[in-house]
Amino acid sequence: MNKTLTIIIPVYNEINTIGFIFDKILNLKLVHEVNKQIIIIDDCSTDGTKEFLKNKQLDHPEIIFLFKEKNQGKGHSQKIAKKYVFGNFVIIQDADLEYDPEDINKLLKIALEQNTPFVIGYRNMKTDILHPYFLFREFAVKLLTFLMNILYSTKIKDSACCYRLFDAKLWKSISGRASRFEYDFSIICQAILKTKNIGQCPVYYNARTYKDGKKCTWDVGFHAFKRIILDRFT
Repeated sequence: MNKTLTIIIPVYNEINTIGFIFDKILNLKLVHEVNKQIIIIDDCSTDGTKEFLKNKQLDHPEIIFLFKEKNQGKGHSQKIAKKYVFGNFVIIQDADLEYDPEDINKLLKIALEQNTPFVIGYRNMKTDILHPYFLFREFAVKLLTFLMNILYSTKIKDSACCYRLFDAKLWKSISGRASRFEYDFSIICQAILKTKNIGQCPVYYNARTYKDGKKCTWDVGFHAFKRIILDRFT
């Protein structure tokens, strides 16, 4: 019996990129004949993204579309998707162009061939973008990754990478303790508390600017630091 990968796509105000990501995911062929389940959650977009997705909904009854009436963050979107997941594996796909959906197969291949319940990518953080946030980001990610490895006895290469693939049983057993971007760190922390069998692979990464729709701000680093500490000791 073929296995299924559930691809969860949280979306908020991504009208410039959602069409490209939608087509890429729809046409993506997975390794080892793995099937796809696609869940798209719109987080109360106001830029035309919601209308775009509602039009797509008419032509794609095989895809689960969820539309929130209030903006509650990426973490909350992942939480409400949980009850709709029926795949053997779960991955979160951002709706921007920073990550390439083709890399999903890299993570899936490791999970299948190495029987790994948690696989996380790692990025080349170098960028030519001249902005204080991006100059500070590489240092911050290295610091957070170092802290996570010390406290959780792991060898993670990039604690902030958004490409993470989970065995569905592991993912459903995790209760993330935040709702917005902080949730991403919480589910990583919770996963590595449950398993040290972790796969890793390099993934494509193209950092976008705030002009392009980048939403992370300085406080993300603070919340990540807080979450790494709290999830380890509470």
